[in-house]
Amino acid sequence: MSATASQPSVKTSSVELERLQAKVQSLVAPNFCTGTLPLETSAGKLFYCKGSASDSSFLSFTDGGLQDGDIQKLVEACQQATFGRGGQDVLDESYRKAWKLDVTQFSTQFDLARSGIMETVHDQLLHYEKNTLKLEPQLYKLNIYGPGSFFKPHVDTPQSEKLFASLVVVLPTTHNGGNLLLGKDGSLFNFDSSKLVFHPETKAPQIAFAAFYSDIEHEVLPVEDGYRITLTYNLHLADTDLPIPKALSDTLASLKSALLDLISNPQILPNGGALGFGLLYQYPINPKFQKDLVKFAGALKGNDALVKTACSSIGLDVAVMVGYDLVDEDEKHWISDKIHPGGEVFDEFFSSVFRKKGGKPIRDPLATEIQKDTLPLLWVTPQTKMVPTEAAFVAYGNEYFLTNVYGNLVLTAQVPPAQEREELLRKVTA
Repeated sequence: MSATASQPSVKTSSVELERLQAKVQSLVAPNFCTGTLPLETSAGKLFYCKGSASDSSFLSFTDGGLQDGDIQKLVEACQQATFGRGGQDVLDESYRKAWKLDVTQFSTQFDLARSGIMETVHDQLLHYEKNTLKLEPQLYKLNIYGPGSFFKPHVDTPQSEKLFASLVVVLPTTHNGGNLLLGKDGSLFNFDSSKLVFHPETKAPQIAFAAFYSDIEHEVLPVEDGYRITLTYNLHLADTDLPIPKALSDTLASLKSALLDLISNPQILPNGGALGFGLLYQYPINPKFQKDLVKFAGALKGNDALVKTACSSIGLDVAVMVGYDLVDEDEKHWISDKIHPGGEVFDEFFSSVFRKKGGKPIRDPLATEIQKDTLPLLWVTPQTKMVPTEAAFVAYGNEYFLTNVYGNLVLTAQVPPAQEREELLRKVTA
């Protein structure tokens, strides 16, 4: 079918879209943060026990006088550290060499809640204007890296679907090496705790910390000498009302302005449709148990959260969806708010199954041909393979076959028709 008079000018629409794409892709929200703080005398003791023994010992980190021999006694109470691989805890010293204590075997005077660290972490890693989320820390392990200890590149195993980030607190001990590299080969940051756990002038012991999204690859380089002792926290999402950090107000305003410029143009999605944003970060989902994404839209990270906030603030309905590309189908591109776990048997085309499950076929609204019963969707940022979900279907037709259909998590913002947008724009700009 040929383009009608109401069809947007491809050239004009493309320019407007390119401006928005450039604006969104130029925003770089932090996905980690680091810092130091003084260690108060009353917060410097660590108590620990060995196995099920009733007697306990302690170390004090506040006077800077800890000797390797003192720490060695703590090591003797520890177990060799494992790591997650293939859904199991694995002990492999060629990949990770370290020691650990579970939370049942130690107690620390260090109070994370009173330290102020979580306020810093929240302002850096959570970017929301108005939401019902906060970060809730859960002490997970005590880890010790001695001479020759290391942990090769890995991504933290999600302990639950609410896992958002990881926090590592390094206690003040004399050591060299043991750098925490964030990103491949430290491309994001090289966190050298050995230079941070004592004040550069007074030499007073202090805490060093690093928090980062749970999907970021990281590694611990070999410790050359001394001992690196850390408290590791899992940061989960919990309910509360929180304002957007002031530091991001200008960035949010800029993004809102770019979105308003786009939808103010009546040639953009004149009959309504949606804007699509490929998600930039990984999120722990389990297709076998998480059937829909209704609760997912509030638990986004960094730029993903910033885009959601900007769209919502100008009155656009936002949702996390999954985009599926079907093979050998007339309608190849679909979007759905349901996660398809697969394992289903059917004797129909994939498109029929997806339609029955509430999926919608999508099309490029800038194309010259209009397809009925499809959702016009403009991709602002492309879909990314970083956040895939997979569905395996068994089909019966002329022959039996098993196929996998891959989907990518995306953020969509519903855009009303041009005539209805006039009232929306008046409310936002009033």
